[in-house]
Amino acid sequence: MSNISKTQLRGYETQRALFGHEVFGIDCSELAKQLRRDKSQVYKDLATLKEAGLAEQLPDKRWRLSSSLAREAIKIMHGLDSARRRYDEAAGRYGIPL
Repeated sequence: MSNISKTQLRGYETQRALFGHEVFGIDCSELAKQLRRDKSQVYKDLATLKEAGLAEQLPDKRWRLSSSLAREAIKIMHGLDSARRRYDEAAGRYGIPL
């Protein structure tokens, strides 16, 4: 049995639905339609994500992911780049073609 509540899962689904709207954002009503949920429910989820620093509301009232997620994604990319360099170095030492 999962330890994650339905409310938490709904919040994660709302967050995932914001991906792809990083520049111009998405209106709460549009998001509610996309998620097939009540607008008030989606707004509560967005407000919670905002409080957690994961979403932001633009001056035109549209919503998007906050830049904090982009910063975390950049950390992942740096880690992958570092791993790739180490792999390439080891492959070169052992004569493994890349």
